[in-house]
Amino acid sequence: DGAREALAMDLRARGAVVDEVVAYRTLLPDDRDQDILRLLEAGEIDVVTFTSSSTVRNLVGLLGDDASERLARCVVACIGPITAQTAQELGLRVDVVAAEYTIPGLVRALEEHYR
Repeated sequence: DGAREALAMDLRARGAVVDEVVAYRTLLPDDRDQDILRLLEAGEIDVVTFTSSSTVRNLVGLLGDDASERLARCVVACIGPITAQTAQELGLRVDVVAAEYTIPGLVRALEEHYR
């Protein structure tokens, strides 16, 4: 649900029969997490990591129209350029983009950022 079509399209182009199945859904909680808002406003969150475009959209949805202001004091790190593009399109400043699009790659990019 919400996944990119690139893999399925490439497989079909090579003659494969592809059955798409929704393996999971990313959903917003029913209400805002007040602890997150309080921690952001208190400056107690140093880094926010995004591992997919849906995580960007979900956090921005939770934070509301002033998401970019709420995240202004945080380092914003994205797992790759597609996720970073989504963050920028939604008005966020992106400080770190991993060169290797994996969790270990994201951690390495953050380590380099703080050196």
